[in-house]
Amino acid sequence: MSQTNNAGISNTNQNNNRKGGNNKNYQNRNNQQQGGQQHQGGQQQGGQQQHQHRNKHQNQQGQQQGQQQNKQGRGKTPLNVESFPINLSQQQVQQLQAFQQQSQQNQSAQFQSNFLPPATALYTPVINYFINLYNNFKSQSHQDILVSYDSFFKSCETYYPHCALPTIENLIPILGDKFEESSFTDRFFVLLYKEIYYRYYYALVFQPNINTCVESWQNYYQIFHTLLSANSPNDVEIDLPNAWLWDLVDEFVYQYHTFAKFKLKKQDVDFLSENPEIWDTTNVIRYLYYIIKKSQIFSANTNRFESSSEDFCSHPVYKMLGYYSVISLVRVQCLLGDYTLALKTLELIDMGKKAMYTYVTACHITLYYYLGFAYLMSRKYNEATKALNTILVSVASKSKSQNFQSDHNEKKTDKMYALLTICQALYPNKIDENVSNNLKEKFGDKLLRLQKGDLTVYEELYTFAAPRCIGPVPPYISGFNVTALDPHRLQLSLFLEEVKQQSLLTTIRSYITLYSTISIQKLAGLLQIDPEDLRVKLTCYKHKLFNVLGKGETKWNNQLDIDFYIDQDMIHIDNRLYAKETDSFINSILKFEGSLTPSYNWM
Repeated sequence: MSQTNNAGISNTNQNNNRKGGNNKNYQNRNNQQQGGQQHQGGQQQGGQQQHQHRNKHQNQQGQQQGQQQNKQGRGKTPLNVESFPINLSQQQVQQLQAFQQQSQQNQSAQFQSNFLPPATALYTPVINYFINLYNNFKSQSHQDILVSYDSFFKSCETYYPHCALPTIENLIPILGDKFEESSFTDRFFVLLYKEIYYRYYYALVFQPNINTCVESWQNYYQIFHTLLSANSPNDVEIDLPNAWLWDLVDEFVYQYHTFAKFKLKKQDVDFLSENPEIWDTTNVIRYLYYIIKKSQIFSANTNRFESSSEDFCSHPVYKMLGYYSVISLVRVQCLLGDYTLALKTLELIDMGKKAMYTYVTACHITLYYYLGFAYLMSRKYNEATKALNTILVSVASKSKSQNFQSDHNEKKTDKMYALLTICQALYPNKIDENVSNNLKEKFGDKLLRLQKGDLTVYEELYTFAAPRCIGPVPPYISGFNVTALDPHRLQLSLFLEEVKQQSLLTTIRSYITLYSTISIQKLAGLLQIDPEDLRVKLTCYKHKLFNVLGKGETKWNNQLDIDFYIDQDMIHIDNRLYAKETDSFINSILKFEGSLTPSYNWM
């Protein structure tokens, strides 16, 4: 199996049929060159009888193998559907044979974890959806593109549940004379389809092989380079719906996140040390910054209508891509554990009800998920509760639309309920009634255990709800199978340490809310701790009460509903919540006192 090295990286987008397989021989440049020549020869001579006879036999084996995988896949391929065999290259035939051998030896579990067999047939519905997607892309109709975009993904899930999608080389001949290689729109469509190809690959494989990662990175490089190298927005003759643009940037960060979590083999480490640019943290952040800068969304001219032809912000693709890159940058910063910078970056975004992030549900959920998580890890529990409550109310009010991202959005919503449960345990606050009922239904029993200070439940909910943090150091530098300095475990330990420091704070709060004044001696007796230790706990509680408020982060205010101060041995409590409710009740009485009093001066 040939692999990608320095000589092969530049050709990865031409040799797009190289999916998965065994990556032991990627250092062999001679095999690489031979594999590339065989692949090109297989494409050029695909219509010849020699290859047809050989590939038909392999196609039958591939279809049989696909049926054997139904137990592990998402469903069976529909029967009685017209299909056409794909002429596989010799390289793909070898992949298919290796896959079948591994399956027969009952060793397929580890083998399938980083490999997908190539598609062996083209189904008529998939062909129709693909042609429809291409025609709508050329027409640049947002609604039609979005419908065909979702339909194509659903058809792929139906007909290719256990294998990779057909490559673009298999599908271009279907378009016939419609496809013009010299057209910018057609060439960009090829790049977008390859992005869909790798996205689907990543969706089915937990940890793709090193070849697939390299090829996907190179494809993203070409997409971004095409957009960033444009001299004028008029040079980019494409228009995409917001959902597709969001998926493009979101998948870019997801694949980076997946690659950063890899457990690398020795040969993978050696290969990446020779190609350090592959999914490097610096390069990923740099591309996001370049897109934001190119979009000019924060530096566009005020009189945009006077210079719209030279303003990239006037182009909908650049405008929305830059906006979504800001949100994706926040996500990367949270994954790296830089929550302060993430919250600073979010200040660039208008958080109003009609902001642009509301255009796409997945973007809306992702933004508030990482916003709530950043607030939680920054010990701003009040702000985290507000953010999570806001998005959960919004999600509940929206009609559930069925698309290929519905399951992902539901899982993210469950994670936000888990984060809100942690916030409610550390910082009890009033939330929406429907959200509260759903929270009690999902995590009611865990909330009670959290309020009792059960650290195992804190760890369980954090592991379930928090994103898996990564380190900025590339895997080939940090080494392979290194877990001692796992960034996710480090963030978890810091979070649990914070919880331990607040272990008695919830109990202290439950007692002091019952009193207006109480002696330290009496409260220490109720808590069954030493009075001097109680003073330390009260000082810690007072410290935890204060958090930064406002975007400018210049104000320090008490965010809890209760406050106190110590005068010698007496604790004086100010219950702010009850005071506010009492004041509101009295003001309402005074306001409506006149209207409640009957008047008899009718004459």
